Amino acid sequence: MNSDDKPSGNKRSDADPGGKISGEEKSRETFVPDPLPLEALYHRYGIERSHADNVARNVLELFDILAPVHRLGLEFRKLVEIAALVHDVGVATDLKNHHRAGRDILLLHPPSELPERLWPVVAWTAFLHKKNIGEKKLSRLNEKSFGNMPEDLQGLTLKVAALVRLADALDYSRMESRLGKVTSGKKSFRFEIEGEGAAIDAERMDKKGDLWHLLYDTELEFRPQPHKS
Repeated sequence: MNSDDKPSGNKRSDADPGGKISGEEKSRETFVPDPLPLEALYHRYGIERSHADNVARNVLELFDILAPVHRLGLEFRKLVEIAALVHDVGVATDLKNHHRAGRDILLLHPPSELPERLWPVVAWTAFLHKKNIGEKKLSRLNEKSFGNMPEDLQGLTLKVAALVRLADALDYSRMESRLGKVTSGKKSFRFEIEGEGAAIDAERMDKKGDLWHLLYDTELEFRPQPHKS
């Protein structure tokens, strides 16, 4: 058996390929996180590398463009990038519930490139990247172990997740859509989306901007780049 295939920590986690994710209760068990480098996470959990790379590229562009609004310091740029690279880590384990599987995997095996304090941010960003988010879902997070995190990390997680959701949506079609022209107003940004899948991905970004609009009063608009005549 390869050393990467051995269960780690004080308790076996169902985030390992040999078992099923059992959800939030499992994540509350006492265990010692066993950090892994990104390359090991890619290999062990079969992360779709091209999508991960595209989402990471997208999130860094969004991070820079929207910096006047989210006001995250440059020291968090690496955090946002890594969160994007591993947001789909749970897909091969449980496609339907890959947001939960991803959270549990990353709670057990956080990326070793990040300091320990930021490990939960990446895990909960994976959890938050998939489904629609409204006020009710946000309030229910406090009923989960998310609510045990320091308040500053909770806020940081929501900001990171808001960016990763948009970056993920920009690659929804898997047709290499890119951000094009950006027009900013006093409380708004209008993005033109370039590429063959622009119409699909712009629509998806509108939907996945729900968390952003819960956090900020700056409106984001996404439209396919007009065809040149």
